[in-house]
Amino acid sequence: MKILLVRPPVPKHTIGLKHIMICEPLELEYVAANLERHELMLFDHLVERGFKQRFLDFNPDVVVSSCYKTGTNEVLKIFRYVKSVKPDCITVVGGVHATLVPQDFADISVDIIGLGDGTMVMPEIIDAIEYGTSLTEVSGIAIPYGEGKLYSTKKRAYMPKPDDLPFPNRSLVSHLRHKYYYLMHRPVATMKTTWGCWYKCNFCFTWKITDGLPYSRSPQSIVEELLTIESDEIYIVDDIFLINKSRLNELSRLIRKHNIKKNYLCYARADFVAENEDIIAHWAQLGLKAVFIGLEATTDEELDSMNKQLPAYCNIEAIKVLRKHEIDTYGSLIPGPDYTKADWRRLAKFINDNHLYYVNISPATPLPGAENYHEFKDQLTVPEDAHSLFDLSHQLSPTKVSLKAYYWELLKLYAQTTLNMRSARVNTFRTLPSIWTRDYWRLILGALKIGRQFLFSYTHHSPKEIRRSRFKGPRPENLTFSDKFRHDAFKAFIHSSEKVPSEVPM
Repeated sequence: MKILLVRPPVPKHTIGLKHIMICEPLELEYVAANLERHELMLFDHLVERGFKQRFLDFNPDVVVSSCYKTGTNEVLKIFRYVKSVKPDCITVVGGVHATLVPQDFADISVDIIGLGDGTMVMPEIIDAIEYGTSLTEVSGIAIPYGEGKLYSTKKRAYMPKPDDLPFPNRSLVSHLRHKYYYLMHRPVATMKTTWGCWYKCNFCFTWKITDGLPYSRSPQSIVEELLTIESDEIYIVDDIFLINKSRLNELSRLIRKHNIKKNYLCYARADFVAENEDIIAHWAQLGLKAVFIGLEATTDEELDSMNKQLPAYCNIEAIKVLRKHEIDTYGSLIPGPDYTKADWRRLAKFINDNHLYYVNISPATPLPGAENYHEFKDQLTVPEDAHSLFDLSHQLSPTKVSLKAYYWELLKLYAQTTLNMRSARVNTFRTLPSIWTRDYWRLILGALKIGRQFLFSYTHHSPKEIRRSRFKGPRPENLTFSDKFRHDAFKAFIHSSEKVPSEVPM
């Protein structure tokens, strides 16, 4: 079969990261790895143009996409276009948001929703489509049968043992490798070694996706993949990579044994860094250039309200340890909606006192699937299907100051930090090139583009812009939910299932 995998574009209203980072579509590369007997193509909207012509030229039997919440309406726009041109093309969506809130994809344009990791479930979906067998035999999927209506098959474990997964199929975007980067890590390859998380921060859904059970690959599996990667820069996207001392020690032993020379960018908790300086020193010698730390806040009270499970002093100690070993800190901070000018000054002082240059200042955004979502859901200032605004950059709860003033304070803090050349020179070690290089000014240009978005972000909350952020594309003409059930796999689905609701067209 001909299968087109599509990464959706970043919506207009979504602020930020596309201007300073574009990483490879790792989730789709994993899906592709188990479909190699089929004819595959991957289209990446973040770095390519001309999707419609590519679709027409390739003429796929199946189109697959994946996204976070911000990309929901972009996926629906793509699928609605696909159905308007080729109604019998099967559309499949998966990923984090589809797993957490599959109801958001109960749309006329969506045929199948994958729940959980798609690497193993996708071949079963494709087999059912190819051979016309019943989709009810495929566990871990949902099938829309009406607007907002889903039929779900038997639940499956989120994923198998991680070492059983194939390595991602990077060949589909090998011609785009030079376009994938993260700040100064260029070109960068993306790796995942753990799914889920050990901790239960109430603003995060990572641990809930896997039902609180982390899935981690062995050091042997990680090294085997490293040996296949050409890029010198490796971005490890686990929510926490630096966590298990014995695993890290064995991994470092194997890296040395195979004489692997790479630079690494990864995530860690502040308490691990503060309490395990020996590990940090060792990995600094292996090529650890930068560490993301979810600092989140500056006070114990704020951290306790997030169920962060660490004291505020750990943040300061962790930064000191990283600076001692000349590893750059990428610090994430979450200002609340109740922040006043005094709170912004306190946050600015923390950044300055701790010599931070790379910061990600993310307003507290209620996210579906997070533990605290129901607490804040009724306070949302935008509709839940204004998906592009749920980007961890828009403030979607009522603010103590005016919304315009809130964004202005956020923008000022970003400008004071990232546009300060002296701070850049003094407070970075391994990642910032000379100001006379193209890469440096590319970063500054990206920061300015983000700044412009923040400058006008208060306008994104207007009725006109909210309507635009909710737009899902034109509904395909003359397409009904009953049309999809003409396919053999769906006919078998209807006739073999006793649980199919009566609303399903027969």
